[in-house]
Amino acid sequence: FISQRLDVLPDFSGLPDSTNNNSYSDYYRGDYSYDQLELGANFESKNEMIQIRGFKRSHGGNVGHYVHPLGGSSPIHHSYRVNYAVKRGNKKYESSVARYVTRSGLPDSLYNGAENDNIISAGFRYQQQFTLFKIDSYFGQFLQHRKIHHSSVTDSSYNDINRNQFIINLEFQNNSSFGIRHDTQQINILNLNRLVNWTTFYGSKSYGDFSILAGFQLLNPDQSSSVIWSINYKKNIGRGFFQLGSEELTRPVHPNSIQKIDNSNFENWKNNKIKFGIKSDRISTNGFYQINDQAIDSLTNRISKFIGLEINYNFANSWNIYSFIISQLDTSYIGGGLGTISAFGIKGNFKLFNNNMDIRPHFWITGTNGRVASFGFDPFNHSPFENTNPNWVIDDKLILNFELTANISGVLIHYKINNLLNAFGNEKIWIQNNHMYQKIGRMIQFGVTWDFTN
Repeated sequence: FISQRLDVLPDFSGLPDSTNNNSYSDYYRGDYSYDQLELGANFESKNEMIQIRGFKRSHGGNVGHYVHPLGGSSPIHHSYRVNYAVKRGNKKYESSVARYVTRSGLPDSLYNGAENDNIISAGFRYQQQFTLFKIDSYFGQFLQHRKIHHSSVTDSSYNDINRNQFIINLEFQNNSSFGIRHDTQQINILNLNRLVNWTTFYGSKSYGDFSILAGFQLLNPDQSSSVIWSINYKKNIGRGFFQLGSEELTRPVHPNSIQKIDNSNFENWKNNKIKFGIKSDRISTNGFYQINDQAIDSLTNRISKFIGLEINYNFANSWNIYSFIISQLDTSYIGGGLGTISAFGIKGNFKLFNNNMDIRPHFWITGTNGRVASFGFDPFNHSPFENTNPNWVIDDKLILNFELTANISGVLIHYKINNLLNAFGNEKIWIQNNHMYQKIGRMIQFGVTWDFTN
């Protein structure tokens, strides 16, 4: 139910105003052969920078279900990313390319299944300021080559997804803009080779606290069209604010969705939201109420309603108590069967050894309540389904977690325990996020982060 505003381009990274080079390493070890390493480096000069990132993670799983059936020493996840950004006069450029690789075992009935996944994602952003207007553009591409070997999956061949997006936007000095956005999506899976594309034409205008966007979309291969809009009003009142938003947009329906009707390739969403917030020196509160309406054809509508509240309270200079709750007010399918999700935590900060050691403890509780028993989610096809198996119902949970970070002369030492009560002997507290995966008890991690400058 996250808004997908049509006039928002990816943000530019903040460019440096001086020369600086820094790098870091972030390393964690934990239960069940957990091993994670991230390396990064930033090379900066005035109005120009290069960012390089590398990541790898190995994990056996609490019952060995992440071990690949063919063996090997490669990590289950590894990724690489390079970003480059520069500003020259009235022009700004930014490009990014990344590769994400998964080679992992999967829990299955008798023997481990397997997932082999390779993703390449790239994007290019360009902006130029003229006297009377500014031009913004973006091009992005996503390629995925993925194979699942599992007893519940009938297609053991490679599946491919190819997505492209192009946006060009003209912004004028009178707070108005005009844009064109073109999206394509091609999916090749068993017995399905689907190519869809949709082009969006829109214009927007801002009037102080009020803004409006309107346009239309051309949808293919359905050879149809739809109207889109986005209306937003935000009023700051003293230390608080009040915001109203309404939008309508069309996007492709998941090819495996049980809600897919006949040959329809698209679904229409209307989202209406009310937000409010207030902030004082020590406490801040934000809340929202949202209604989502999904339509695949003129006869089928599904509505879901959500409410949420977030509270932060600061005390004793460097301590913070926070809470967050989001609740689905109905049992509709499109709401995800969430029930209520909540979190409550406390963060602190104090110093030892003549202020040479900075200690940051963090306790937090996460919980779910009232999940819809008939809602299931297939993690292999990434699609929901209606569950009729009582053994697949996911129980509600209330989990206590702890993390301690110590800053010793610029080196960060981390100690983290997920499911703290289980770690100290309460074997009745388990976590299960999906019916396909094993229940998880405790997860203990130890990590070290180093930062290096110049």
